[in-house]
Amino acid sequence: MNRIAGFELTKSTGNYHPLIISINYVEGKRPYAMISYCVFTLDSQKTVTGARVVKQVVLINGLPFEIKSIYGMVEESDSVEAAAHIDVKDDDSEKECLICLSETKDTLIMPCAHLCICGDCGKSLIKAK
Repeated sequence: MNRIAGFELTKSTGNYHPLIISINYVEGKRPYAMISYCVFTLDSQKTVTGARVVKQVVLINGLPFEIKSIYGMVEESDSVEAAAHIDVKDDDSEKECLICLSETKDTLIMPCAHLCICGDCGKSLIKAK
């Protein structure tokens, strides 16, 4: 289920029954929403044991933006409490900026969404461009 078209996320077919969670609000006259498209997780006896998010979309001023994963961050999904917890890898060498090798990674490279450099090196890259 790596690549799912939008209409496939909402269609119930065979043993696939989607779960869609939508939180909507209006601030002023601007609509906002957070939509999570999920699938049910099953155990070996086909009993529902939970739900897994396959895609998330945020609506800002009526415009949809898909939330993407950030490369370089790890999701701990082995426990229920940790399912939503995302953290930088524990290995100290994995936390270092790939350019200066001394500061902590805190800046995303776009559009690839790699979390691999520090803010100062990011600014240097922009100036060099």
